[in-house]
Amino acid sequence: MRWYIKLLELKVENVKLLASIVETSKGKRGKNEKMFFFMLLLLMGWQAQAQDIDSLYAVFSASRGGTRISAANEIMKYVYVNGYFDPLITLKTTDDEAFILAAVYDAMGGYFGFEKEHFVKSTEFYKLALVNYEKIGDEESFNLINGNIGSNYARTGDYEHAAAYLMKCYEWEKGAGNSEGLGSTLNNLGVVYSQWNKPEMAIRFFEEAEKVERPLNRPMNYANRLAQLAIEYSKNNEVPKALQLIKEALQYDEKIESQTLKEERIAAHYATMGDIYFQLDSLDNAANCYLKAFVFYEKKEQPFKTAATLLQLGRLQMKAQQYGKAIASLQQCEQIAEENSYLAIQLNACRLLSETYNTFDPKSTMSYVYLNKYTILNDSVFKATAQQQINDFQVRYQTAEKQLEIERQQSEISRHRTRQFIYIVVIVAFGLLLLLSTALVVQRNRRNRILVETNALKDKFFSIISHDLKNPAISQRAALQTLLENVGQWDIQALRQYYKGLLAAADHQVDLLYNLLNWAHVQTGRMPYSPSTFDLSASLKTDLALLQYMADVKNIRLNIQLPHYALVTGDRDMLATVVRNIVTNALKFTPDGGYVTLAVTPSIDESQSLNESERRGIATESTKHTVSITDTGTGMSAEQIQDLLCNDRASSLSGVADKQRKGLGLVISREFLEKHGSRLHVESQEGAGSRFWFEV
Repeated sequence: MRWYIKLLELKVENVKLLASIVETSKGKRGKNEKMFFFMLLLLMGWQAQAQDIDSLYAVFSASRGGTRISAANEIMKYVYVNGYFDPLITLKTTDDEAFILAAVYDAMGGYFGFEKEHFVKSTEFYKLALVNYEKIGDEESFNLINGNIGSNYARTGDYEHAAAYLMKCYEWEKGAGNSEGLGSTLNNLGVVYSQWNKPEMAIRFFEEAEKVERPLNRPMNYANRLAQLAIEYSKNNEVPKALQLIKEALQYDEKIESQTLKEERIAAHYATMGDIYFQLDSLDNAANCYLKAFVFYEKKEQPFKTAATLLQLGRLQMKAQQYGKAIASLQQCEQIAEENSYLAIQLNACRLLSETYNTFDPKSTMSYVYLNKYTILNDSVFKATAQQQINDFQVRYQTAEKQLEIERQQSEISRHRTRQFIYIVVIVAFGLLLLLSTALVVQRNRRNRILVETNALKDKFFSIISHDLKNPAISQRAALQTLLENVGQWDIQALRQYYKGLLAAADHQVDLLYNLLNWAHVQTGRMPYSPSTFDLSASLKTDLALLQYMADVKNIRLNIQLPHYALVTGDRDMLATVVRNIVTNALKFTPDGGYVTLAVTPSIDESQSLNESERRGIATESTKHTVSITDTGTGMSAEQIQDLLCNDRASSLSGVADKQRKGLGLVISREFLEKHGSRLHVESQEGAGSRFWFEV
């Protein structure tokens, strides 16, 4: 009796071994013994069904006859009960082999995709199911599998393959006249292209989905289509359309009978509506929508949506200059994000808190506290991304190797007896050991390379910080010491002048911090290069008021020479930052009474065609333009120009009125231009001013 109980306590992983024991016992044991082992195998297989689907699949792969079909049916029952597969299929030993394999592979794909979220492994099983569904001619199931594979690729960020598989579904459903499936597929295609950052294609598919869904009398689905289309319109700056659609979606969902479901969907619509009102600068309406969504998410204890809504609310309150409310909202958001490890939300909350404190109470140290926390979190996000890439590689490797082992076992069991099978297992084990050792070496080398690059980036960042923050900090400390020593001797006018000098130094230090953050974003890939065709003249005009104010303060004449049209292709924000940095730099080093000129001119070989197009009053395709900034400032020597253009470190040059020139802004400008395939040119003489120019 003891040995019988001991066998019942064997782990599920030994089911496969027991199957081989039963096969070995044929012809060597009596009828009763073989029946006992057979019943024991079935018992242990059933015990595993709720604990380890992998073990059930191992039984299915390694056994034959009734044992194999019993394991397959337990798999089918499990995925049906958990909603991963519909309908419930009961397999029989007399069923076609391709049908059995198709059903089991389909079920395993659903299990790994929905429960385990191992999308690579799920896709591998679905592709095996495709082969067998094609053999039996089941076109409808074949189409559904294509949709599941497309969804898996979308979840892993492979949007090209996701769109390809979903287009197969689209063509089949369109040919079969399946309007219900066609509406869902069109919507999924819209989601893929939206995530792929292709708004024109996304809007096209969402609009088609809305047209197909409209006559189907499925109010909830139709509300979903309207909401999705509204989000895409808002992202494409078609805000009035977006507002109309989200209001229409809200009207549909207010008719839902289930109170819980209705509240959930309405809260999501209010969050979307808040974003749209924000774009329209209707801050009161936006705040009202965000608060309605927040109340529901907090009541239902949905921390992620609560934190995301608080982040948007805090950003809105900051824009409305309600700094106290903004700080309260953002601090609550940051606390929830930290408790639940929502790194991206916490990162944005810390950044906005630092900016809010800096505006609301510049003397407070809280701005620097949150800035430091933001920097640490940004580094954590970078490390997590690198680790995720390593994990994805490991999952792909393990999936491929495991599937190879399964297929090899199936073919060997059908063709060889026990002794040949043992030999093959030894060979496979040796191969797996060798491949595993190779993978570990590759993984270790890759991890070491990433660590070296990360440390080098940190060293470079800290070097720039220590170089560019040291002198302003020492100067401010000395100035404060002087102020304390003479506080009882200087009159109000002298103190006012001294305070202005301190404020200017602080402004320069804040500018430096922003430049440091921009530089860090570039180095860590947090500021992607997103080119588009746009009017450079119109884009630059938004910064002219601030630049003109800076020029007026120093009594400097700022000449602006912009053409009516200057259509270029590039990253709008990066080019604006480059021009703003260079013009600000020129204003700093131009004495009172001097002048700074900002000019945008078409290249010589294209100016004629551009002028002709302007005379016609139409916009043309993007053309090459030259952007130049000329000043009458202190100028630079040839050595200083070489140092500025060839070194990554931030250089310091003597400026006007004892100010220090900080080269980091020009370093950032140079790196932004390199992303555009351009470079920064400098022409300067000491005491005779400078000219900075580049082509785009």
